[in-house]
Amino acid sequence: TEQVKLQVNSLFIAGRYRKLVRNIPQSKWFCSNCHGKGCKKCDGTGKMYSESVEELISKQFLEATEGENTAFHASGREDVDARMLGKGRPFVIEILKPKKRFLDLKALETAVNMHANGKVEVSNLRFTSKEVVRRLKKAELAQKEYRVLIEFENEVSEDALRLLEEKLSGVMVKQQTPLRVLHRRADLTREKYIYKVKVKKVSLRRALMEIRCQGGLYVKELVSGDDGRTMPNVSDLLGNKAKPLKLDVLNVIINDCAR
Repeated sequence: TEQVKLQVNSLFIAGRYRKLVRNIPQSKWFCSNCHGKGCKKCDGTGKMYSESVEELISKQFLEATEGENTAFHASGREDVDARMLGKGRPFVIEILKPKKRFLDLKALETAVNMHANGKVEVSNLRFTSKEVVRRLKKAELAQKEYRVLIEFENEVSEDALRLLEEKLSGVMVKQQTPLRVLHRRADLTREKYIYKVKVKKVSLRRALMEIRCQGGLYVKELVSGDDGRTMPNVSDLLGNKAKPLKLDVLNVIINDCAR
């Protein structure tokens, strides 16, 4: 007798997400101690964080399609303690072996946003293809806009901040892999271009800096200097030790199917 094999293709849906709170990772972060099995360190959850952008978004897609699983693809990622604001970050969610393919995406968008309860928002959902996933990965180095709240060790003057704008605009920055991620990234030196920097003083020792730069720039290290691993940097340029307090991604500037 002849056998028929049924292959169920994945369903791809594109959109943009905004992360409106801090301390949520983009994807599920397994416990470094038990690697997902569950232990005292993670209270038996197997995870370092109780929820992620991926988990907050995926649940509703899985329920609506009755699929087996999901894979989350995004154009880069923000730090756990950073917000993703503006129009959001482009993403594609891939639903594996869906039983339902014809969906009301507007209703699904509403359901996702209600479930995420103000932590994450999705917008501009649309059906797409696997090719867009490839384009998203290639676009990780697209231009980004950031805002970072900086605290200086000593009082900072308006003149010093104007100097900072001048010295960091239109500049190529050399960054050795930051110490904080060295345990999971190769120790390389990367060059990233900064297009424009604007700085606003908010108190005697604090300032807000907005940066438009090439994707992949480590903004926190641009501020601190990371023990000389990022050059130039805010601390060295002003001779005033600086540390980043809060970081927001304001814009991911790429042409994508999820505009």
